[in-house]
Amino acid sequence: MLSYSTFFSTICRIFVVIFLFSSLSPLAVLAWDDENIPDDPDITTLASQVGIPKTKVSPPPNVCYLSDIPTVPQSGIALYDALTLPQRQKAGLPLGLPQVAPYYGQKVVYLTFDDGPDPDITPLILDILTKENVKATFFVVGTQAEKYPAILRRIFHAGHAIGNHSYNHVYRDLYHSTNSFTSQLQHTDEIIKGVIGVRPVICRAPGGTTGTFSKEYWNALSSQGYKEVGWNIESGDASHTKADKLITNITNQITKHSFLWSHSIVLMHDGRGHSETLKALPDIITFFKTEGFEFRVVTLETPPAW
Repeated sequence: MLSYSTFFSTICRIFVVIFLFSSLSPLAVLAWDDENIPDDPDITTLASQVGIPKTKVSPPPNVCYLSDIPTVPQSGIALYDALTLPQRQKAGLPLGLPQVAPYYGQKVVYLTFDDGPDPDITPLILDILTKENVKATFFVVGTQAEKYPAILRRIFHAGHAIGNHSYNHVYRDLYHSTNSFTSQLQHTDEIIKGVIGVRPVICRAPGGTTGTFSKEYWNALSSQGYKEVGWNIESGDASHTKADKLITNITNQITKHSFLWSHSIVLMHDGRGHSETLKALPDIITFFKTEGFEFRVVTLETPPAW
C-alpha cells in the first residue's frame, strides 16, 4: 500500500502535468474554452481536426464576401470584406464597391439598431428577433465592440447584418474633417474584423449626414468602398419616449408616407438605456408582419432612404 506521502506526491505530479499541458498547448486551451476560438481560417481548420465544435467560428450561411464575388452579390445577402482597406491597397485591389441595382419591393422594411452592442439591451433584442424569426441590421460603435466582442459575434452568427457606426460617436471628433471621419471608420473596421474575421462595407454617420456631410465626405466614402445608410422612419427612441409612443411614431409614419413602403428603413437604438425600445419591439414587428412587409437586412441593394 502506498504511504500517504507517496500518494500525495503522485497526485501533485498529475496536476503539474495537466497544468503544463493546458498552459503550453493552444489546442488544449481552445478545447477547454471554445468561446475563445478566433475567427481565423487556419485556426478554424485546426480546431475542426481536433473535434472542437465548428459552430463557434463558421460564418453564417446568409453572408457573402467582397473578395468572392466577380460582379454583384447575391440578392438580400449581407456583404462583408475579408480584407481591410490598407490590406486592399497593399495588394493593389480595387477599393470601390460593385454596382448593384436598388431593390424596391411592394412592402419592404429594414429594422436597424444603432450605438451597440450593449450588454443589457442588445442580447434581449436578439432574443426577440430570434423568437420572431426576423433579421435586422446593427450599426455598431467601435468602443462598444471592443468591450463586448461576444455580443458582436452573436449578432454575426445569428445572421443579422453589421454596419460601422464610427469608433467613438463623438461629433466634434468625427466631423472635424473628412480624414477624421474615415479614420474612425477604418479603426472600427479593424476592431470588427478582429472579432468576427471580416469587416462590413455599410456604415451610418452618427446623427445622420444632414448638416454634417459635405461633398468631400461623400466622395471619400465612395472612393474607399463604403455605403452610407440613412433612415426614413424614425422611432423617436433617441429621447426618453415610452414604448406606446414609439409604436405610434412608426405606425403613423408608415400610414402617412406610403411611398416609403418599398424601402422603409426604421431607426432604433440598442445602446444603454433603451429599455422602452425593448418593450415596443414585439409590437413593431407584429405591425409590419400584419401589414405584409418583407423584412430585409441592409445590403448594397438597399435604396437610398430618400
